[in-house]
Amino acid sequence: MIRQPICQVCGSSELKEVLNLGLQPLCNEFKPASLLNAPEVYYPLSLAYCTSCDLVQLSYVISTNQVFGEQYTYLTGSTKPLIDYYDELAAKLVKRFNLAEGDLVVDIGSNDGTFLKAFKRFGLEVLGIEGTPKAAAIAIDGGIPTINRFFGKGMSDLVKKEVSDLGKIKLITAMNVLAHSDNINDFMNEITKLMNAETVFISQSHYLHALLENLQFDTIYHEHLRYYSLKSITKLFSHHGLVTFDADFTETYGGSIIVYAGLQEIAPHINLSKMMMHEHEIDIIKEFQDMKTLILNNKAELLSLLIGCQKRGEHVIGVGAPMKASTLLNFYGITPDMVDYLAEVNPLKIGTFSPGVRIPVLDERLVSYEQVDYAIILSWNIADQIMEAYRRKGFKGKFIIPIPTVRMVP
Repeated sequence: MIRQPICQVCGSSELKEVLNLGLQPLCNEFKPASLLNAPEVYYPLSLAYCTSCDLVQLSYVISTNQVFGEQYTYLTGSTKPLIDYYDELAAKLVKRFNLAEGDLVVDIGSNDGTFLKAFKRFGLEVLGIEGTPKAAAIAIDGGIPTINRFFGKGMSDLVKKEVSDLGKIKLITAMNVLAHSDNINDFMNEITKLMNAETVFISQSHYLHALLENLQFDTIYHEHLRYYSLKSITKLFSHHGLVTFDADFTETYGGSIIVYAGLQEIAPHINLSKMMMHEHEIDIIKEFQDMKTLILNNKAELLSLLIGCQKRGEHVIGVGAPMKASTLLNFYGITPDMVDYLAEVNPLKIGTFSPGVRIPVLDERLVSYEQVDYAIILSWNIADQIMEAYRRKGFKGKFIIPIPTVRMVP
């Protein structure tokens, strides 16, 4: 772990701490029963704001290999709404950029290959780059060519060699990846080396202002080193010779921005100026100050509710064991005597215990819906789909949605 004395992008020392979430375990350190009593390492989790380039970033950085090692369990394809989202996005991009059969798409941080499968159905050539071994293996087994390496310094040469028979790269995608690399400038240098005059680079990142406006403090964890606004991401791209020409907002992951860039000057879309104007009106430091108060109020309200359930002997479960649940459960101090278990569909998490507070993670198919009084929706970004599915399966209890405010749904 390294404390960051300077900005991760511009190198400025003008950093101001804006939020401190204390000591937290790694959000993907799900423990098997055999290691339940083993010691667990906690790391500082705090955010700093660079007044020079507007980037919000972690104050302490853990190496990529440590965060995304063998214990990494996230799989894009375990969530049906995400599969549908990437199918629709691929279709949109194929149409917008006139991609034809045989054109080449490279996805960096391709996980289990879900996004590339959507492109492949259009007859496109695809290549994934994925550093986590379990996800990469699933992608390869699913027919998606994948380099099992983290993208960074020197990777452009390896990619070029891999695709030498497939022609020029038309599209490079990096979906929720720009926050992960522990050296973002090396990462961007390698991106530009892969590009030609026709290549479009498309990134998707959790949107800083969605985090602030909707109190999404649980999306802050050690895997996410940076939290981008449109202003900060366009400055990053410009620093590496990329011209940003469009941006979209999507509700995915609780609010994300998709940013489009290339090496050539392209007339900017009106979306850019609209989003920039909105951001110009926001005082980031004040927003984080207000956020601190609201988080503590939410914590008190949710703990009061759960302690009441505990006293009455009522059964409470958590729905989902996403990475963001680790931050919420640990910062709030929600323990197994308050929540019986977390119901999960990801096979890599089932049968383990959650990081830190060590709540058991069970197969969602084993839930006795009629015996549960309350279900906390920890995957709150897909709350509507979850509630509909649980009702269909016979759940008659109440739902608790913890973000942005504690809300009970009968």
